[in-house]
Amino acid sequence: MRMSMKRLVLLFAVIVAVMPLVSARAQDDHAALKAKAASGDAAAQVKLGMTYALGVPRDSREAMKWFKMAAEQGYADGQYKLGGMYDAGIRPPDPAEAAKWYTLAAKQGYKDAQYRLAVLYDQGRGVSRDYAEAAKWYEKAAEQGRPEAQYRLGEMYEKGQGPQQSYTDAMKWYLMAAQQGRPEAQYKVGYLYERGLGVQKSKTAAIAWYQKSSQQGFPDAQDALKALEEE
Repeated sequence: MRMSMKRLVLLFAVIVAVMPLVSARAQDDHAALKAKAASGDAAAQVKLGMTYALGVPRDSREAMKWFKMAAEQGYADGQYKLGGMYDAGIRPPDPAEAAKWYTLAAKQGYKDAQYRLAVLYDQGRGVSRDYAEAAKWYEKAAEQGRPEAQYRLGEMYEKGQGPQQSYTDAMKWYLMAAQQGRPEAQYKVGYLYERGLGVQKSKTAAIAWYQKSSQQGFPDAQDALKALEEE
């Protein structure tokens, strides 16, 4: 049923009347958050920093100011987010400073910082490239369930890049990432099953994992699945 013009006008009037109240409430909430952050509450400082990091317009300098306040109190989330700003939130980035703050958060067990620190060592950004150090931090993040870390650690074991080459360990980490739905890891699990590397050879298992990856549009899995099905 179509809404009458009279109802449309009434609805518009209500929206116009409510908007200033919503805006005022948002301003009050922001003021309260800022006061809490200014009092030294690290969690509030990070939350306030995020409003500037994601705001419209974005204010990177103000975001970093609040993240740093939290970081200097030893608050891991603040250290991680400050590292993230140095890593990718400013131009030009400062990966050396990012590594410094990621390290502090990573040592507190913050898995996202462990993963990002591993990436820096893996790529040699802000630190000397060190695959062994990268693998160490990937493993810490992987053990906490970070699928990107699990996948990359699987690659490193498969290639012997950092840790000693081991298809068994490669399969272990690929499988963990695959079970979390990562298509590239699902493909790798299928690949190892197809060739019997680190696991008993199984065409059936290979097809099953290739199918999972293919359903997510991963091209290597689609090609491998087609080749197996045509045998």
